[in-house]
Amino acid sequence: MREIKFIDTTLAFSLDKSLYNESVIYKCFYWYLGDYSFDLLDNVNHFRITLKSKAARPFDEEELIFRIKNDLADYKLRAIINHETQNIRELIIAKALSNYEEETIMSSIVSDPVGFDPNAIH
Repeated sequence: MREIKFIDTTLAFSLDKSLYNESVIYKCFYWYLGDYSFDLLDNVNHFRITLKSKAARPFDEEELIFRIKNDLADYKLRAIINHETQNIRELIIAKALSNYEEETIMSSIVSDPVGFDPNAIH
């Protein structure tokens, strides 16, 4: 976080784009929407974020910055883990679906409504 400015009930700061992507920022600040309005400006090398308290009273600056830093680290770590485990999740899903399809095909019974039994043909 850089260029941190507090004015009454508003906190504004910048985040480097090389550290946080837009998805991480939106996921993080979604949880602040109950208490704050949120605005994101996309500049060339950074995002400018503004939080304004809905309570119209000043907030604890240090506590809020501490919370934001922790939440950004949390969501960035989630994004890293999601990226690193994507192939494994895809393989697990593919394996689960392929087993299901084989079992379904093998357990299906071939029948004919007119009484023809295809298993009786030798």
